[in-house]
Amino acid sequence: MTFELPSRYEAEQRLGKGGGGEVWAVRDRHTGERAALKMLAADATESEMSALVREAVTLSGLEGLGAPRVLRFGRLPGDGRPFMVRELVEGRSLQELIDEGEDAAKCLAALASAAEQVTLLHRAGLLHGDIKPANVIVEPGGRATLVDLGLSAPWRDGGTAAQGLTPKYAAPELLAGKPLTVRAEVYALGVALADIVKEERARLPRNVRMELDAVAARATREEPGDRYPSADEFASALCRAAAITPVVSALAAAEVWPIVGIEATASRLVQAVHDLPAGGVMVINGKAGSGRSVLLRRLAWSLGVEGTPLAWIDESLAESPAGGRAELSAHRSLRDVTILVDDFQRIDPAFTAELIEASRQGARLVAVGAGAIPGSVSFDVPPLGNHAATELVHRAVPSLGW
Repeated sequence: MTFELPSRYEAEQRLGKGGGGEVWAVRDRHTGERAALKMLAADATESEMSALVREAVTLSGLEGLGAPRVLRFGRLPGDGRPFMVRELVEGRSLQELIDEGEDAAKCLAALASAAEQVTLLHRAGLLHGDIKPANVIVEPGGRATLVDLGLSAPWRDGGTAAQGLTPKYAAPELLAGKPLTVRAEVYALGVALADIVKEERARLPRNVRMELDAVAARATREEPGDRYPSADEFASALCRAAAITPVVSALAAAEVWPIVGIEATASRLVQAVHDLPAGGVMVINGKAGSGRSVLLRRLAWSLGVEGTPLAWIDESLAESPAGGRAELSAHRSLRDVTILVDDFQRIDPAFTAELIEASRQGARLVAVGAGAIPGSVSFDVPPLGNHAATELVHRAVPSLGW
């Protein structure tokens, strides 16, 4: 190992390596939990850097929607390479299961689950950009998780520019240079279904095989308008054909709301923190569920990628003064260090006093759920606007124009 990790993490094993970087399983020294740390190569290109940032920002808007949660983002202390730490999804890819001739029922159920996650992603205003079996991780218990959002893109009327393509799963219109759309993502799901049916053809009952062939054929039609109009409808057709019990999401629509229209607020927050003087204190105010913690994470990653000295007291350290103190002690001086604190009211009173003292030493303190701190400035998270609410409804109902 020729690199230095942040002091909070201990390397366990390398999970993968490619031209643009590598991924390691690491252990959090404070919580004992395992996570995945993805770091870029020392000579990573600008596009690879953009993909890592895009993946972190995308995942930060998917809290509670089944995607791996990003825990940290920044630069390695030694060589300054950008890194991202996210929840570790343990299991094998759907591609591995297909190649190894895994039971058809397990593969089909995993694809159906992935399609449901694609639906949630679309309703959150995002396109995955690289749907394929290799990006579906199936855990030992059968749960499937869609990963690798480095090519994700915001949903827009008429589609958005594709950031990259895996030719086998790319819809014909994408290969012709046209925009990425929901129906192009349905095409990729259809190709994945065809892969499973092809591998399992001899073991599938004839009537089931014919119905699955029909679903895959409609999903992969040449003309986008002839395909299923949404990933949700593809998932429903797949479940019917394979006699799979549909995945019923327990997520309330309100849980998706903070994801919509958050970009402008996130940009304002970054600028407000840049404008905060040394020793300044900022309190992020907003109703529960307004997206305050998501905004704080995005702030942490924005400052981290800039190389700003940062101490990140997230919710996992809220009741762990030792862990919080370790974050502070990683800096020789606290002057000009930005300290971000989530769920400030859960912090141990003695450590709260230390954080206030750190601000007197020149640190910038930014806190969520802090109530009133003498001398602090307030950053108010706005309620969901009418435009964002209308946009959410439009995305949630395929018949309105998907």
